[in-house]
Amino acid sequence: MQNRGIAKKVLLSLLLAVPTLTFIYPLYYMLINSLKTRTAYFTNPFGLPLGALQWENYSTMVSQFQIFNLFKNSFIIAAVTVILLLIVCTFASYVFAKYKFRGRSAIYLAVIATMFIPSQVTIIPLYILFSRLGLVNTYWSVILSYVALFLPEAVLLMTANFRGIIDELLEAAEIDGCGYFQRVRNVVVPLGRAAVFLSIIFYFITAWNDLFTPMIFLQSMDKRTVMVALAALMGRYTGAPTLQFAGLLLSAIPALIVYVIFQRQIIKGLSVGAIK
Repeated sequence: MQNRGIAKKVLLSLLLAVPTLTFIYPLYYMLINSLKTRTAYFTNPFGLPLGALQWENYSTMVSQFQIFNLFKNSFIIAAVTVILLLIVCTFASYVFAKYKFRGRSAIYLAVIATMFIPSQVTIIPLYILFSRLGLVNTYWSVILSYVALFLPEAVLLMTANFRGIIDELLEAAEIDGCGYFQRVRNVVVPLGRAAVFLSIIFYFITAWNDLFTPMIFLQSMDKRTVMVALAALMGRYTGAPTLQFAGLLLSAIPALIVYVIFQRQIIKGLSVGAIK
Protein backbone atom coordinates (compact mmCIF):
# COMPACT_ATOMS: atom_id res chain seq x y z
CA MET A 1 0.00 0.00 0.00
CA GLN A 2 2.83 2.36 0.82
CA ASN A 3 4.52 1.70 -2.52
CA ARG A 4 1.22 2.31 -4.29
CA GLY A 5 0.84 5.66 -2.53
CA ILE A 6 4.36 6.69 -3.51
CA ALA A 7 3.71 5.67 -7.11
CA LYS A 8 0.55 7.80 -7.19
CA LYS A 9 2.43 10.82 -5.86
CA VAL A 10 5.20 10.37 -8.44
CA LEU A 11 2.67 10.01 -11.25
CA LEU A 12 0.75 13.08 -10.07
CA SER A 13 3.99 15.08 -9.88
CA LEU A 14 4.89 14.06 -13.42
CA LEU A 15 1.45 15.00 -14.70
CA LEU A 16 1.69 18.41 -13.03
CA ALA A 17 5.24 18.92 -14.31
CA VAL A 18 4.15 18.77 -17.95
CA PRO A 19 1.81 21.84 -17.92
CA THR A 20 4.27 23.62 -15.62
CA LEU A 21 7.05 23.23 -18.19
CA THR A 22 4.79 24.45 -20.99
CA PHE A 23 4.36 27.71 -19.07
CA ILE A 24 7.92 28.12 -17.82
CA TYR A 25 9.85 27.13 -20.93
CA PRO A 26 8.68 30.07 -23.14
CA LEU A 27 9.80 32.49 -20.42
CA TYR A 28 13.14 30.68 -20.14
CA TYR A 29 13.54 30.72 -23.93
CA MET A 30 12.87 34.48 -24.10
CA LEU A 31 15.25 35.15 -21.22
CA ILE A 32 18.28 33.30 -22.58
CA ASN A 33 17.85 34.68 -26.09
CA SER A 34 17.27 38.24 -24.93
CA LEU A 35 20.78 38.14 -23.42
CA LYS A 36 22.49 36.99 -26.63
CA THR A 37 23.86 38.77 -29.62
CA ARG A 38 22.07 38.41 -32.94
CA THR A 39 24.82 36.11 -34.22
CA ALA A 40 24.73 33.91 -31.13
CA TYR A 41 20.98 33.53 -31.42
CA PHE A 42 21.06 32.37 -35.04
CA THR A 43 23.99 30.06 -34.27
CA ASN A 44 22.36 28.29 -31.31
CA PRO A 45 18.86 29.53 -30.39
CA PHE A 46 18.35 26.86 -27.70
CA GLY A 47 21.70 27.14 -25.92
CA LEU A 48 22.69 29.31 -23.00
CA PRO A 49 24.27 32.70 -23.76
CA LEU A 50 28.05 32.53 -24.06
CA GLY A 51 30.35 35.41 -23.32
CA ALA A 52 29.15 38.80 -22.14
CA LEU A 53 25.43 39.10 -21.47
CA GLN A 54 23.73 41.57 -23.79
CA TRP A 55 21.88 43.81 -21.34
CA GLU A 56 21.87 46.41 -24.10
CA ASN A 57 18.71 44.80 -25.47
CA TYR A 58 16.85 45.84 -22.32
CA SER A 59 18.39 49.30 -22.16
CA THR A 60 17.38 49.83 -25.80
CA MET A 61 13.79 48.90 -24.99
CA VAL A 62 13.77 51.41 -22.14
CA SER A 63 15.57 54.32 -23.80
CA GLN A 64 14.70 54.04 -27.48
CA PHE A 65 11.28 52.41 -27.40
CA GLN A 66 10.14 53.96 -24.07
CA ILE A 67 8.62 50.73 -22.86
CA PHE A 68 7.73 52.20 -19.46
CA ASN A 69 5.41 54.69 -21.14
CA LEU A 70 3.83 51.78 -23.00
CA PHE A 71 3.45 50.01 -19.66
CA LYS A 72 1.66 53.07 -18.30
CA ASN A 73 -0.81 53.07 -21.18
CA SER A 74 -1.52 49.35 -20.85
CA PHE A 75 -1.85 49.56 -17.07
CA ILE A 76 -4.30 52.47 -17.17
CA ILE A 77 -6.50 50.70 -19.71
CA ALA A 78 -6.40 47.32 -17.93
CA ALA A 79 -6.89 48.75 -14.42
CA VAL A 80 -9.78 51.07 -15.30
CA THR A 81 -11.41 48.25 -17.30
CA VAL A 82 -11.26 45.89 -14.33
CA ILE A 83 -12.59 48.52 -11.89
CA LEU A 84 -15.58 49.45 -14.07
CA LEU A 85 -16.26 45.81 -14.90
CA LEU A 86 -16.29 44.77 -11.25
CA ILE A 87 -18.62 47.61 -10.27
CA VAL A 88 -21.15 46.87 -13.01
CA CYS A 89 -20.97 43.08 -12.83
CA THR A 90 -21.10 42.85 -9.03
CA PHE A 91 -24.40 44.73 -8.78
CA ALA A 92 -25.88 43.11 -11.89
CA SER A 93 -24.89 39.60 -10.80
CA TYR A 94 -26.31 40.14 -7.31
CA VAL A 95 -29.66 41.12 -8.84
CA PHE A 96 -29.68 38.14 -11.18
CA ALA A 97 -28.70 35.76 -8.38
CA LYS A 98 -30.95 36.90 -5.53
CA TYR A 99 -33.78 39.07 -6.83
CA LYS A 100 -36.92 37.67 -8.40
CA PHE A 101 -38.74 39.83 -10.94
CA ARG A 102 -40.62 39.35 -14.17
CA GLY A 103 -38.34 38.81 -17.14
CA ARG A 104 -35.24 38.05 -15.06
CA SER A 105 -34.40 34.84 -16.93
CA ALA A 106 -34.97 36.46 -20.34
CA ILE A 107 -32.73 39.43 -19.52
CA TYR A 108 -30.06 37.15 -18.08
CA LEU A 109 -30.07 34.91 -21.16
CA ALA A 110 -29.94 37.97 -23.43
CA VAL A 111 -26.85 39.22 -21.60
CA ILE A 112 -25.16 35.82 -21.71
CA ALA A 113 -26.03 35.36 -25.40
CA THR A 114 -23.92 38.39 -26.32
CA MET A 115 -20.90 36.41 -25.13
CA PHE A 116 -21.03 34.42 -28.36
CA ILE A 117 -20.75 37.49 -30.60
CA PRO A 118 -17.14 37.80 -31.84
CA SER A 119 -15.48 41.15 -31.18
CA GLN A 120 -14.52 41.36 -34.86
CA VAL A 121 -18.22 41.60 -35.74
CA THR A 122 -18.87 44.62 -33.52
CA ILE A 123 -15.62 46.52 -34.11
CA ILE A 124 -16.89 48.54 -37.11
CA PRO A 125 -20.14 49.71 -35.43
CA LEU A 126 -18.15 50.55 -32.30
CA TYR A 127 -15.61 52.52 -34.32
CA ILE A 128 -18.39 54.52 -36.00
CA LEU A 129 -20.06 55.15 -32.63
CA PHE A 130 -16.86 56.23 -30.87
CA SER A 131 -15.80 58.43 -33.79
CA ARG A 132 -19.11 60.33 -33.57
CA LEU A 133 -18.64 60.68 -29.81
CA GLY A 134 -15.05 61.86 -30.26
CA LEU A 135 -13.62 58.93 -28.31
CA VAL A 136 -11.39 57.44 -31.01
CA ASN A 137 -7.71 57.68 -30.11
CA THR A 138 -8.56 57.92 -26.40
CA TYR A 139 -8.27 55.37 -23.60
CA TRP A 140 -12.04 55.37 -23.17
CA SER A 141 -12.68 53.83 -26.58
CA VAL A 142 -10.64 50.77 -25.61
CA ILE A 143 -11.90 50.65 -22.01
CA LEU A 144 -15.58 50.79 -22.94
CA SER A 145 -15.04 48.18 -25.65
CA TYR A 146 -13.42 45.86 -23.11
CA VAL A 147 -16.20 46.38 -20.55
CA ALA A 148 -18.84 45.51 -23.15
CA LEU A 149 -16.83 42.52 -24.34
CA PHE A 150 -16.01 41.08 -20.91
CA LEU A 151 -19.33 41.82 -19.19
CA PRO A 152 -21.29 38.68 -20.25
CA GLU A 153 -18.59 36.27 -19.06
CA ALA A 154 -18.10 38.17 -15.80
CA VAL A 155 -21.85 38.23 -15.12
CA LEU A 156 -22.06 34.49 -15.79
CA LEU A 157 -19.17 33.78 -13.41
CA MET A 158 -20.31 36.05 -10.58
CA THR A 159 -23.99 35.09 -10.80
CA ALA A 160 -23.12 31.42 -10.44
CA ASN A 161 -20.93 32.26 -7.44
CA PHE A 162 -23.40 34.61 -5.74
CA ARG A 163 -26.20 32.03 -5.97
CA GLY A 164 -24.27 29.97 -3.42
CA ILE A 165 -24.56 32.71 -0.80
CA ILE A 166 -27.04 31.70 1.91
CA ASP A 167 -30.21 33.79 1.76
CA GLU A 168 -30.45 33.89 5.55
CA LEU A 169 -27.24 35.91 5.71
CA LEU A 170 -28.68 38.54 3.39
CA GLU A 171 -31.94 38.59 5.33
CA ALA A 172 -30.07 38.99 8.61
CA ALA A 173 -28.10 41.89 7.15
CA GLU A 174 -31.34 43.50 5.97
CA ILE A 175 -32.88 43.10 9.43
CA ASP A 176 -29.79 44.77 10.92
CA GLY A 177 -30.52 47.81 8.77
CA CYS A 178 -28.18 47.21 5.84
CA GLY A 179 -29.40 48.74 2.62
CA TYR A 180 -28.83 47.42 -0.88
CA PHE A 181 -25.33 48.82 -1.29
CA GLN A 182 -24.32 47.83 2.25
CA ARG A 183 -25.43 44.24 1.65
CA VAL A 184 -23.36 44.09 -1.51
CA ARG A 185 -20.31 45.58 0.19
CA ASN A 186 -20.48 43.72 3.52
CA VAL A 187 -21.97 40.36 2.55
CA VAL A 188 -21.95 39.65 -1.18
CA VAL A 189 -18.43 40.80 -2.04
CA PRO A 190 -16.67 39.14 0.94
CA LEU A 191 -18.45 35.81 0.40
CA GLY A 192 -18.06 35.98 -3.37
CA ARG A 193 -14.46 37.18 -3.37
CA ALA A 194 -13.29 34.03 -5.16
CA ALA A 195 -15.18 35.14 -8.30
CA VAL A 196 -14.10 38.74 -7.76
CA PHE A 197 -10.39 37.95 -7.58
CA LEU A 198 -10.65 35.50 -10.45
CA SER A 199 -12.21 38.26 -12.55
CA ILE A 200 -9.43 40.67 -11.57
CA ILE A 201 -6.73 38.28 -12.71
CA PHE A 202 -8.38 37.02 -15.86
CA TYR A 203 -9.65 40.31 -17.26
CA PHE A 204 -6.58 42.34 -16.30
CA ILE A 205 -4.32 39.87 -18.10
CA THR A 206 -6.72 39.66 -21.06
CA ALA A 207 -6.83 43.44 -21.41
CA TRP A 208 -3.05 43.67 -20.98
CA ASN A 209 -2.31 41.08 -23.66
CA ASP A 210 -4.92 42.16 -26.20
CA LEU A 211 -3.66 43.47 -29.54
CA PHE A 212 -6.73 43.79 -31.74
CA THR A 213 -8.84 46.45 -29.98
CA PRO A 214 -6.12 49.00 -29.08
CA MET A 215 -4.59 48.62 -32.54
CA ILE A 216 -7.91 49.75 -34.05
CA PHE A 217 -8.79 52.60 -31.69
CA LEU A 218 -5.42 54.02 -30.57
CA GLN A 219 -3.65 55.77 -33.42
CA SER A 220 -1.21 58.06 -31.61
CA MET A 221 2.19 56.62 -30.81
CA ASP A 222 2.14 58.05 -27.26
CA LYS A 223 -1.13 56.24 -26.44
CA ARG A 224 -0.31 52.81 -27.83
CA THR A 225 -0.26 49.82 -25.53
CA VAL A 226 2.77 47.63 -25.09
CA MET A 227 1.36 44.83 -27.26
CA VAL A 228 0.63 47.15 -30.18
CA ALA A 229 4.14 48.60 -29.94
CA LEU A 230 5.73 45.14 -29.81
CA ALA A 231 3.74 44.06 -32.87
CA ALA A 232 5.07 47.12 -34.72
CA LEU A 233 8.56 46.31 -33.45
CA MET A 234 8.38 42.78 -34.84
CA GLY A 235 7.29 44.04 -38.22
CA ARG A 236 9.92 46.76 -38.34
CA TYR A 237 12.89 44.94 -36.83
CA THR A 238 12.54 41.41 -38.14
CA GLY A 239 16.33 41.08 -38.13
CA ALA A 240 16.63 41.86 -34.39
CA PRO A 241 15.03 38.85 -32.65
CA THR A 242 17.00 39.30 -29.42
CA LEU A 243 15.56 42.80 -29.04
CA GLN A 244 12.10 41.40 -29.63
CA PHE A 245 12.62 38.73 -26.96
CA ALA A 246 13.63 41.42 -24.47
CA GLY A 247 10.44 43.36 -25.17
CA LEU A 248 8.24 40.26 -24.95
CA LEU A 249 9.78 39.21 -21.64
CA LEU A 250 9.35 42.68 -20.15
CA SER A 251 5.73 42.79 -21.30
CA ALA A 252 5.02 39.46 -19.57
CA ILE A 253 6.30 40.58 -16.17
CA PRO A 254 3.34 42.79 -15.05
CA ALA A 255 0.80 40.10 -15.89
CA LEU A 256 2.82 37.54 -13.96
CA ILE A 257 3.04 39.88 -10.97
CA VAL A 258 -0.74 40.34 -10.93
CA TYR A 259 -1.27 36.60 -11.04
CA VAL A 260 1.25 35.90 -8.25
CA ILE A 261 -0.29 38.57 -6.01
CA PHE A 262 -3.90 37.44 -6.35
CA GLN A 263 -3.61 33.67 -6.72
CA ARG A 264 -3.44 33.18 -2.94
CA GLN A 265 -6.55 35.29 -2.54
CA ILE A 266 -8.43 33.02 -4.94
CA ILE A 267 -7.37 29.90 -3.04
CA LYS A 268 -8.29 31.53 0.27
CA GLY A 269 -11.68 32.58 -1.06
CA LEU A 270 -12.43 29.12 -2.38
CA SER A 271 -11.35 27.54 0.91
CA VAL A 272 -13.55 29.87 2.96
CA GLY A 273 -16.48 29.21 0.68
CA ALA A 274 -15.98 25.48 1.01
CA ILE A 275 -15.82 25.63 4.81
CA LYS A 276 -18.92 27.76 5.06
